[in-house]
Amino acid sequence: MTSIRFVFVVARLMMFTVCAFGQGEQAKPGGAEVTIKGVMMTEASGNLSPEKDADKTIVLFALEGTPAIAAAVDSIMKEDWPGESIDADQARKIQEDWVKKLKYYVAPGDFTAKKENIPRWRNPAKAVSGVISEKDGKKWITASKIEPARLKFPDKMLALPKPFAMPGKKPLLLKISDSLSLKCILLPAGRYFAGIPYYFTYFHDGSEMRYDDDYAYMITLTKPFYMAETPVTQEMWESVMSNNPSQQIGPQIAVQKAPCTDIRKFCKLLSERTGRTVRLPTQAEQEYAARVGTSAPPYNGNYADQANAAPDGKTLLPVKSKKPNAWGLYDMFGCAWEMIGDIRQVSRKDTIDPHYPTPCETAEPPVKKHDHNSLGRNDFSWAITREGVGNGTGTGYTLTIFRLVVEATPEEIAELAKAQAGGK
Repeated sequence: MTSIRFVFVVARLMMFTVCAFGQGEQAKPGGAEVTIKGVMMTEASGNLSPEKDADKTIVLFALEGTPAIAAAVDSIMKEDWPGESIDADQARKIQEDWVKKLKYYVAPGDFTAKKENIPRWRNPAKAVSGVISEKDGKKWITASKIEPARLKFPDKMLALPKPFAMPGKKPLLLKISDSLSLKCILLPAGRYFAGIPYYFTYFHDGSEMRYDDDYAYMITLTKPFYMAETPVTQEMWESVMSNNPSQQIGPQIAVQKAPCTDIRKFCKLLSERTGRTVRLPTQAEQEYAARVGTSAPPYNGNYADQANAAPDGKTLLPVKSKKPNAWGLYDMFGCAWEMIGDIRQVSRKDTIDPHYPTPCETAEPPVKKHDHNSLGRNDFSWAITREGVGNGTGTGYTLTIFRLVVEATPEEIAELAKAQAGGK
């Protein structure tokens, strides 16, 4: 009788485990409890083709925890990450391998039901303690504890990436006024893996999460283009517009809080004066230039010596106060949000020369609303933060700056191609 009761109790416990798992999965009897660390998100965030109710399934892209995880990370870094820089195809392969080898499903339960453990919108670094099981090719962990974590990424992943192609050697001097010119650098066409990979957070120790709309996907830019080496300064703005909307005043400090309709007018006047097509960069062009055409995850620590900000993290310095990036572009990062010339776009699809026009580009004021994007954050996590700012007559955010793009002519594009082919 005692044996029958024991079998009955064991059966009930096993049934309870299956129900609690919520997916018909069952932890291995007697499995040892482990703690694994990584980036937590919903299945909808970490899947290019999410299924229905995917926002209710929580997953963890593991980085640390068990010998198996360490071996998988080591294998990916050795096989997929051959040098200091990675190109777009290598970056995609790394993410695909991370999904195959290091994606853990977190079984539904009391811990995953807590608000602080539901990673919608923000994808935090978490430490999940529990028992690991596997079924139908999926790895699961039944959590007994979920806590905030700090992650330690491989050193190679945090190295400053080196560009694969360099800009044209002959810059364009865009004439702003009789006494002022703006140096613009001819950037090569290229392809890069945009956004933030699932396994990465902005800071190397994992203290900053990634965001749901920082999807990693392929962007191809088919034409070279000139990008201004610095943001537009106040003396440049005043020479054209005869006003100054800035809150931090100085002739060599970037002009701030310029309404998008005024920026449009500024670009139009310069285009008419110079005979060149002058405009704001697109989201894709700005990110490509900030990453110097590479596809390594954007680790903020690599850009501290390039970030235009005083020690208080809120005050702009004169342009060129910090180091340029490898393409010779200054102040791509810092304490201001950069205005960008197309509407905020959340995409999971590979795109070629993406441009999503805003009403600010086409409509006369007053414009009811528009959307620009940003690549600057006052914590230097630079990142790929895509934020809508402002309306037709304002900017919406406390500190916004902008830089210019000049479209290259067919002759300039051909000259760059010839120089690159000849290794010059």
